[in-house]
Amino acid sequence: MKKPIGLKIDIPEGSKITTIKASDELRAFFENERKNKKQINDYITEFLGGKKVFNKANDIFTKAMTDSLPSNLAKDCLYCKGDSKDESDKKCSKYYMQMGLTYDVAAQSFVQIIFANSHIRNNKEQLKALTINFFKCFRWVKGQGLVFLDLEKLCRHALNSGFLSLSQLFAQSEALQNIEVLNNSLDNVNDESMNNKVLLKEDENYLELQKEFFENKMRFYKEKLKLQKESKLLKDKPKKTKKDKVTKPTTPQYALYYYYLQEGREYPYFENHPEGKIQAIEEVLNKEGLQTSAKYFQIKYNFIANYKTNRVAKNQKKNIDFVANTMLNDYKKPREIAISELSEIINRYK
Repeated sequence: MKKPIGLKIDIPEGSKITTIKASDELRAFFENERKNKKQINDYITEFLGGKKVFNKANDIFTKAMTDSLPSNLAKDCLYCKGDSKDESDKKCSKYYMQMGLTYDVAAQSFVQIIFANSHIRNNKEQLKALTINFFKCFRWVKGQGLVFLDLEKLCRHALNSGFLSLSQLFAQSEALQNIEVLNNSLDNVNDESMNNKVLLKEDENYLELQKEFFENKMRFYKEKLKLQKESKLLKDKPKKTKKDKVTKPTTPQYALYYYYLQEGREYPYFENHPEGKIQAIEEVLNKEGLQTSAKYFQIKYNFIANYKTNRVAKNQKKNIDFVANTMLNDYKKPREIAISELSEIINRYK
């Protein structure tokens, strides 16, 4: 369990916070340093996607600081009552300073987490979501002007964003390449876990969760590779002569067929089946006499259903043409949708 980040300033009774005026040369030096070097809030702004979102988050944070101040603070404040023009007499200075310092330290730690996980930093969607969660991990102590960062919760958000980012990266790569990367990652996790056991060190990197994630992905991509090999064997089978050949739809064509039926409201979506998506697909395989696994059919279906760019790709022209003009002849609305997408492919690749 990671300890929260938080600072508290203790000032002896009767003392106050004062500022030391710097020379013009020293002020100019620090101003020049600030201009030439990226500040922590510059990174936070970048992670959030721009100043508009950062300003909104900053306004919420500032209001939370004000709301957490001790009650009746202004009652004994010489500055607030107008009895002093010296800002060091402000009663709220200590509280704003300790909350501001907590934010600075927490933000530094957060930026370090991002730089240590390039797959998150390169995924703009996950990076923004994680940065929003960074602000949500602050905990305020009302009436005491204190705030702390729940570092344990933030690290778990970071772990989740990392898993989601890696999943998207894997989805863009070949199964065999992913298996090699996953195998190396598992080996690294196992080495680190063994090192912790030998040296009696606490696991600070959630190794068991990492191991579970990598093992699950390994199983998935091994199965996918197996299905790809089976698919290649089917494609490489000797073709029948024209005399003996019977045109039977392929699995990808059946996937398109049921996708258009569903879009045309002629067949229920698989996920609406009372016993789940896999059972719905099993029923389709039995009904159509398809000699393939539910997992393989699901992969082909998800490939065209989840991403339109896959469905209207140039290599899908032949499949959509066959489905629209052979399989969907008795279904008006589904056929219209299929014809529309076929026309889109034809126009795009003239």
